[in-house]
Amino acid sequence: MHSKQKQLQNRGYVEKGVESEFTTIVFDKKIELLESKIATERTLGARLLIENKTKTTVDYLIKALTLEKKLYSKIEICNTLSELNEIAIKPLIKYLAKIGTNQHKTVPEKPFLKDSYPLPRDIASRTLVTIGKKAMPELLKELNSDNKSALSELIDTIGHINYYSNTENIYEPLKSSYNRNKTEDLIKWKIIRAFSGVNESYAFLKTLQDEMKNKRLENEINRSLRLIKLRKSQLPTLYKINAGFWAFSKVFLCLHCPLKLI
Repeated sequence: MHSKQKQLQNRGYVEKGVESEFTTIVFDKKIELLESKIATERTLGARLLIENKTKTTVDYLIKALTLEKKLYSKIEICNTLSELNEIAIKPLIKYLAKIGTNQHKTVPEKPFLKDSYPLPRDIASRTLVTIGKKAMPELLKELNSDNKSALSELIDTIGHINYYSNTENIYEPLKSSYNRNKTEDLIKWKIIRAFSGVNESYAFLKTLQDEMKNKRLENEINRSLRLIKLRKSQLPTLYKINAGFWAFSKVFLCLHCPLKLI
């Protein structure tokens, strides 16, 4: 076996199509594979569970996700959760900020200068993003959360989904969350970023711009205002670009993303 292929298998890589040889195996056997000590078997188990669209399946997959260390096995678990769609939304929301340590803890000093919306760092958030707009009603319900870590990742999720799918009626919930968290710079920064996809937030952002004394938050305000102006001036073109990026990112987020998924 070539060393490169061996390395891929050690990280849980399984070629597409292999699962066709196991389509008749029962649910309990799939769970055995998911909980195997062998990474490729865990990947295969996660892939096969896509046919078992139940809350029990979601529970097993999320438990596996909290334990998984191998890249391709982790990606496959995320893929299956996203394909399970609505039944995975609430459980994934409960695990925001609970898996891995790659989330923002403070507002970064270096501003994000691109016109795209940055990928969420949290793996539960990324999986919710691949589910997309269908997750938004449940996400918005959680904006009153007192769990600041989970709220931070929740806002990332809302912001990313909205930026590429233009969800209605999110301005007031986000603004209310901002006003409830005036002492939380990280939360405010995340909401200001989410406002980059909300045209109605322009006047509020201008008010914040006039009174803001935090340079890092000011940078994000300026970026959001710039993106809103860009959207208004190039609306048809921008939505066409965003739609294409969204279609691409649903694959990119969990299939080929080179960033850490922990």
